[in-house]
Amino acid sequence: KIQETQGSVAEIVDLQTPVQAVGNIEDWLLALEAEMQRSVRRECRIASMECGQVMNGLSIGDFSNKCIAQVSLLGIQLIWTVDFQDALTRMARDKDKAVMGAANKKFVQMLSDLVGLCLTDLGSKMNRTKFETLVTVHVHQKDLFQEVWKKARDGKVKDENDFEWLKQTRCYWRQETDHAVVSIADVDFVYSYEYLGCKERLVITALTDRCYVTQSQALGMFFGGAPAGPAGTGKTETTKDMGRTLGLFVVVTNCSDQHRFRDMAKIFKGLCMSGLWGCFDEFNRIELEVLSVVAMQVESICSAKRQAVATFMFPGEVAPIKLVPSVGYFITMNPGYAGRQELPENVKALFRSVAMMVPNRETIMKVKLASVGYSMMDLLGKKFCILYALCEQQLSKQRHYDFGLRNILSVLRTSGGVKRSEPPDADEEMLFMRTVRDMNLSKLVADDVPLFLALLKDLFPKVTDPPKKVYKM
Repeated sequence: KIQETQGSVAEIVDLQTPVQAVGNIEDWLLALEAEMQRSVRRECRIASMECGQVMNGLSIGDFSNKCIAQVSLLGIQLIWTVDFQDALTRMARDKDKAVMGAANKKFVQMLSDLVGLCLTDLGSKMNRTKFETLVTVHVHQKDLFQEVWKKARDGKVKDENDFEWLKQTRCYWRQETDHAVVSIADVDFVYSYEYLGCKERLVITALTDRCYVTQSQALGMFFGGAPAGPAGTGKTETTKDMGRTLGLFVVVTNCSDQHRFRDMAKIFKGLCMSGLWGCFDEFNRIELEVLSVVAMQVESICSAKRQAVATFMFPGEVAPIKLVPSVGYFITMNPGYAGRQELPENVKALFRSVAMMVPNRETIMKVKLASVGYSMMDLLGKKFCILYALCEQQLSKQRHYDFGLRNILSVLRTSGGVKRSEPPDADEEMLFMRTVRDMNLSKLVADDVPLFLALLKDLFPKVTDPPKKVYKM
């Protein structure tokens, strides 16, 4: 008997009815999959009923501890959507100016409670990831609300049908269908209840929002999405993150010139029969003659999705195969490298492209600082962003220098550990400046050291030179 599913980090979901592991393996695995989705849906249903009590007798910490990570995340998105929409409706209908202020106060209080929890000992690594992810998502929600509130005060946003609100990722619990629904602009997705474990989520910036809108529109028209841009701008990560928002598992395939059309057919058939998303990285590495066959395969899935059929004939198959309508396919491309080609027109026609060029670093820094427990996140995020921009411009050009997103995230992770290990009243500017200094000095060449220290002194004038800290590995 299988009674529960367990994530990679000791998170347990009880199955509604235990599954017997007897008979053909594919039969009981399919039964287990269906039962997993039923059980996650039950968790979502319970959470949706408790959403109304949060900050109204039930603290955000207690609510999150009751639920598994992905459900508590869906929960705070449900709370935000309901309160936001309600505030906009009442502002338009009752001409009630105070309602937006009250909602803002609630969101700010939720955020400070979550940041406060991040500073306490949460007991396990999984819980830390869970609460840091809640902060990451809620910081964005709070900022969005304040942005729309400002536009409402200026008379630019009138009611809940305004595009400024509709273009956001909104989560609802529909009583009539008993489903969670995620809406982006005019496209509605039914949440897929796939158990995803306790995963970190991306910081949502203007770039990711734009990517979400484009990709959801593409899916709404039964096409695929095609983010394009240089390495390190988060093309694959954004696609994976959008999948997590919709409760879907995303299978990433790294394409190469060794891929043949039969390999691609296997992947596509698997995606259609399981209803998952496929993300094909560096798709333009595949050879041209293979791409033209792939175009035919994708087109057959497209037309089957349009006709909303349960089974369809896949090119090269003798028997019809099952089609789960939630299936999606995305391709990412790095333009202008050796060994990559332009896509043929018949492939381009099946995908909607979105350009992803420069990640919004300052937003990412601010949100990550909040999620590791800093209360001066706005000021420190701004200073950190300026510091790294100046380092890129003014320090000598060395092969091993990296002031990109990967370095930024490792500095932020270490600064979170430092903040938790120090007393709560320690000066945040000093802690942060010391971490940035200690983590960068070791890799700088001798000529750059005085310049880097001078930049730090200019940005943190109040901080006297603190001694180097001993970091525990």
